[in-house]
Order: sequence, then structure tokens, then C-alpha cells
Amino acid sequence: MTDLKERLEEIFKKTKAERLNRELLFDGGFIKVFKEEYLLPDGRVITKQVVTKNGGKPAAIIVVRTVDDKYLLVFQNRVDNIVSCEFPSGYIEENENPIAGALREVKEETGYVSTDARILDEFISSIGTENTKLYIIFVDNAKMGDGQELDDDEYINYELFDFDELTYLINNNYILSSSNRLAYYHLKEMVQNK
Repeated sequence: MTDLKERLEEIFKKTKAERLNRELLFDGGFIKVFKEEYLLPDGRVITKQVVTKNGGKPAAIIVVRTVDDKYLLVFQNRVDNIVSCEFPSGYIEENENPIAGALREVKEETGYVSTDARILDEFISSIGTENTKLYIIFVDNAKMGDGQELDDDEYINYELFDFDELTYLINNNYILSSSNRLAYYHLKEMVQNK
């Protein structure tokens, strides 16, 4: 593995560009669009557009299994008036670790609480245009707490499903988000290796 690590370091080193300039093109509050200029290793200068959401904060997709072996899904109205079916999710606040942020988001969106959580994966979903780091976090043994604590601009319904019902929702395109589908496949692997 040492040879592979050294090889990868060399590839990254000879591929990395130098950012020359960054200009704000659009500021919509939650979403900002920047134009960036880069000097490539071969001497060319290229321009890229970069979308930053919520100040570049990382976010979590949270697979929640309750004490009675059910899974929490939330339903909310999204862009283009689409009602989404997805795992709870949300942004990690500054100086908050991903697990603490995930547990907070689950409590706020559904009222469910737990202290049993771990990170399953981390990635950037659209690395060509944006920089949001996403965590897939598994929360186990969740139980109902004091109820939802939604922000003023949120309206979220939540429901419980067993694993077979989750599989049906994936196979019949009720869960459309790519990050949520990836979270499901992590869960499926956990369930099959149990």
C-alpha cells in the first residue's frame, strides 16, 4: 500500500492547478455562485463556476433505525413542487461534529432521539460544480422524544417503514435523491451482513 500511496501523491501533485481568482457572480443567501480561474500544470488558464450551499457547511444524510426495527423517512415539498421521500438530513453547524449534527437534525425533524450513531461514508455529490461534503450517518435504537422542533420555513411529515418497504420505495423510485439511494445501499449491505 505504501507504493500505491506514493503513486497517488505523485498523480495528485502533477494534476493540481493553482487558483488565480475567485469572483462572486450570484448571492442568493443560501446559494452562492462563484467564477474561479485556475492555472493548469500545462500553463493554460481555465474558468469554472462553483456553487456553494449554506456557506459551504457539510451536511448529513441520516439513516435512522428505531428500537422496534423500523426506519424513519421524512416527506417534504422540494423544488419544482416535488414531494420528496428521503432519510432525515441537514447541515452540520460550525464547530459541530457530524454525529452530533446528525443527532440534532433527527431530533429537530422527527422528534426521535438516540445516542447510538456512526459514520458510514463521506463524499462530495457533485464535485464538478459544488463543494458540499456529505456524511452518511447511521443512527440506531432511536425512540420518540419530545416531538419535532422545525424551523419556520420547514414543513416535514415523517413515517416509519420496515426494510422491505424501504426496498420497495427504492425499487419504485419514491426515493429519488442520489445521496439517499447511496445511504440505502449502505444500509442494505449492513442488513445482509448481519
